[in-house]
Amino acid sequence: MKKFVLLNSPIFEDSRKENEQYLSPLGLGYIATYLEKANIDVILIDCVKEKKSKSDIVSFINGSYADYLGINIFTQNYNIVKYIIENISIKCKLFIGGQVVKSIYHEILKWNIKNELNIIIGEGEYIVPEIVLEKCKQKPELIQENKNVYRVNKKSIYFPDDISNIFLNRKYLGNELIINHYGEKEVAIITSRGCAFDCAFCGGAKSLNKDVKIRIRTEESVIEELEHIINLYPDVQSIRILDDLFLRNPESIAMANNIFSRFPKLGWRGMVHVLSLIKKIDKIKELKIGNCKELFIGIESGSELIRKKINKLGQPNDIVKVSQEILRCGIDLKGYFIYGFPDETEEDFQKTYKLALKLKTISQDMKGTFRVSVFQFRPYHGTQLYNEILKNRGIINECEFNQSISQFNGRSQFNFYSGNYSAESDEVLNEYIIKTQKLTEETL
Repeated sequence: MKKFVLLNSPIFEDSRKENEQYLSPLGLGYIATYLEKANIDVILIDCVKEKKSKSDIVSFINGSYADYLGINIFTQNYNIVKYIIENISIKCKLFIGGQVVKSIYHEILKWNIKNELNIIIGEGEYIVPEIVLEKCKQKPELIQENKNVYRVNKKSIYFPDDISNIFLNRKYLGNELIINHYGEKEVAIITSRGCAFDCAFCGGAKSLNKDVKIRIRTEESVIEELEHIINLYPDVQSIRILDDLFLRNPESIAMANNIFSRFPKLGWRGMVHVLSLIKKIDKIKELKIGNCKELFIGIESGSELIRKKINKLGQPNDIVKVSQEILRCGIDLKGYFIYGFPDETEEDFQKTYKLALKLKTISQDMKGTFRVSVFQFRPYHGTQLYNEILKNRGIINECEFNQSISQFNGRSQFNFYSGNYSAESDEVLNEYIIKTQKLTEETL
């Protein structure tokens, strides 16, 4: 039987000991599931969870027997994955994928690789097994020496058009239960693919992905997955929904309640966009019916000028109104903030900090609690801001670890940066990142 090794690629070059915040590699889990369905022997090694360094991984691969090796790649770990792939000495066929591949495959074609490499642009669960079995009905769109480029979009016969029918065999995720910040045992799921928004800093922006479409899972398929999770983990207490479109509009609140009212022992946490709730703010209270415990909002900036530059819809006043109602209803709120956008000034920083502080202050008199997650802006390959920076400055620095902002446990993976593109010094930028992150720990 053919053996396929899937790797969730490492974030750090070395082996880290700290306990990082962690999410299971669901995308690779789907690929593993469909490799198994094709009678291909597959294992998934989570290099992040197992804290493996790039040298550990190369030694493991070269000391093992594998017919095929698959790995994901991100802007953050481009050089790490390149090193791993270029240092494989055993003979095997290679696969590489991930959201960023669409923008960097021309660079990957330049890598010094002896083995055959299949570059997958798009979702891989249907096409990868077919390539392995040499039954693929879709020709590569590009062949360069020993490298093949396949694109899976809505024109491809391997495009997962109905994601309600895609099953995830969670055994490939190992013991995926994490302990969330409430101290509860939690499992993550995905209920949609694609994005309706066009943020200039995001690789999932709709303008960059016109060749795919938004797909929403049915209520029945989500219920079926939750039943499967409970059977696997009878002591699970919480579900984290990772995609942005579970609460895509006020009407979807009813769907959320229909799903989770069947599981009264499960709380849940998920993303929501301000615009999804601002027009029917009175419906937020209904989320408590389905035991919604916490919502996440990508606030990013409190500066209207910056929000316009990054295509972030919704005004600061909208954020305050929606956040206040979420907190008033006894639902906790986590706000994501980003400092250091191109040409951002300290005045913009101040507006972002004041907005975060205002939400923290509001929460003091509410049933719900407010916490933050703060990042330094880094440009991701292919995004609108990446291309603008490259055009204006001619260069984008490689990702490095920013030790200056690494004061908080479990956040090392978020503290990478690719240079400071704001109008302010590193010291001023770091000051705002740190003092905003501290709002989570402070009582006003």
